[in-house]
Amino acid sequence: MWSSSVIPTFLFLSVFPVGLAPDPGSTTQGNDIYPPFWDQTDGDIAEFPVQNNKIIVDLWKYMDRLRIYKILIRESNKYFASFGKNNTGNVFWALTLLYGRLFETGRFSEPPNSSRCAYESGVSSCISINSAWGGISFYVVIAYFLGAIESEFLGNLPYEVELLPREEYRSNFCYSVEECRAAYPQIMDIANRFYKYLQSRKIVSTTGGIPQYDTDEDTAIFKMWAAHQAAIDVAKPKFSDVSFYSSETERDFSVDFLVTAEFFEAVLYRPYLESSAEFLVGFPHRLLTDEDRNVLTSNFSRREKALITAAKLTTKINKSTGGLFLTIWKKLMTSKFARAVGRFLINRLLLIPIE
Repeated sequence: MWSSSVIPTFLFLSVFPVGLAPDPGSTTQGNDIYPPFWDQTDGDIAEFPVQNNKIIVDLWKYMDRLRIYKILIRESNKYFASFGKNNTGNVFWALTLLYGRLFETGRFSEPPNSSRCAYESGVSSCISINSAWGGISFYVVIAYFLGAIESEFLGNLPYEVELLPREEYRSNFCYSVEECRAAYPQIMDIANRFYKYLQSRKIVSTTGGIPQYDTDEDTAIFKMWAAHQAAIDVAKPKFSDVSFYSSETERDFSVDFLVTAEFFEAVLYRPYLESSAEFLVGFPHRLLTDEDRNVLTSNFSRREKALITAAKLTTKINKSTGGLFLTIWKKLMTSKFARAVGRFLINRLLLIPIE
């Protein structure tokens, strides 16, 4: 019975009334779509300092993680040239733009609502080790970065990479290929499969002087999302305590958002620049407080209210069915047609008109 009602349930969610004021300022145009300080890094491994013949990376600095994302985009662009013009079809854009959005909405600051590591326009900052979003983001970036190093996707680096560890919550994190491989082999294996797939691609044509690789769109996106989910599965239990969040409401939203992301991943949601920027218009512009639990205040846009409400309802339905909602959804999304329908329903649900 449930298998026949999963898509109708999502269709119902896609037409629920958000009934809210229009968003006065959301846009996906121009440089606003890029993470803060995007233009201040070239995406070159040489930007990191070198000490004692080691490349030093501090993953608790916003700019260091940002550099990693830009490096990954730059090194992988050639494989996704056919997915979008001017490198807009790179599958790393979704992760990169979300990372920037988490930073500019204050989700890397010291909870609860501290000014420490808070985003200030024009000023780069740290990522609080006490931030759950910072910890979850850590595992996402570490999966792809260390996976790229281990698989030699980044080529022969001039020096060994050293990640600076923190003594706080030391057991919650891993800081080297060897340490992460020993503690979380599933993350490293899945990330490696993604990179090995890309490395196996061949040039099949040239368009405007740009080599076109035989990268299969669905396969690449599937493997990218699989590595993301492997990292999330490890990270979520570590940061379930409300003390890692600004409020219990923010904690619940993070859980709802990450559960809902699994529905997105199952339909191979396109993680490209424009589609990701459009989706993130709805990501709440500030941390949620406990006053937001029952009634979202008017300073949230239509898109933001739609995303928060849809994520909450989707998670509630999934929980009430013991996870069966998500399980059947994944089983249904096994064909190109089904996934296309799934993406349509998700877009219908979240990409409501701003005005």
